This record gives sequence, C-alpha cells and structure tokens, in this order.
Amino acid sequence: MREKGFSLVEVLAALLILAFVLTTSLLVFTQRQKRLRDADEMVVVWQALANEAEYVRLAPYSSFTSGTKREFESGTTLLKTLHRSETSVEAIDWKPGLKRVVLTVTWNGGARRARLTVVRAATPGGQFW
Repeated sequence: MREKGFSLVEVLAALLILAFVLTTSLLVFTQRQKRLRDADEMVVVWQALANEAEYVRLAPYSSFTSGTKREFESGTTLLKTLHRSETSVEAIDWKPGLKRVVLTVTWNGGARRARLTVVRAATPGGQFW
C-alpha cells in the first residue's frame, strides 16, 4: 500500500539543497558588502592623493629635499573614515633637474596601500603658473 507524503531521504535531500542555496546567498552578500567598502575606501584615498598632488604641483621645486619624508600638507580630513591611515610624501632625485615625488597612503594597519608619483622639474625663472 502506497502512502502520501515524502520519504526521509527526499526531505533530507531537499534540506541539503536549501542549505546550499542559503549558504551561497549569504556568502555572495558578504562579499558584495566587502567589495563595496573597499571601493568606497579607494575613492576616498584617490581623492586625498589628487588633493595632495595639487599641493605638490604648486609647491616650489626647492621645497623637496631628496630622501626626506613628510606628511600630507593638504590635510587628511578625508582619510578620517579609514582605519589607521598614514600618509607620506617622499622626494627622490631622478635626473638632473627632475625629482619624483611619491605620495603614499596606507590604511588598515598597512594592509592596504595606494601610491601616486608626480614628476617635478626645476624650471628656471620661477613657476609657470
């Protein structure tokens, strides 16, 4: 005699499939949140780097001493939302009359980093702008 309903094997298989779908959905959601947070952090960092690049562009060439590091002059209020952020500006002699100015932002205890290099030239007769 055949009874109505599902067998134990069918119920367990359905529960296994349901658990797989729910776990996958949860993992997709958490990865999406992480990637959105990372993207927001990168937007903030690159905006801070762009702001400091303008300061570097307008600063006198003689203000960059090779081999010394300093903090950003443009302010770091944008970076307050990041966890343990640090900034640095380092000038490196590249060629005669040229210096590479490396702007660096590190955050999350050094786990994440973004760099921007600006080439500065010694222009005779003062600034162009």
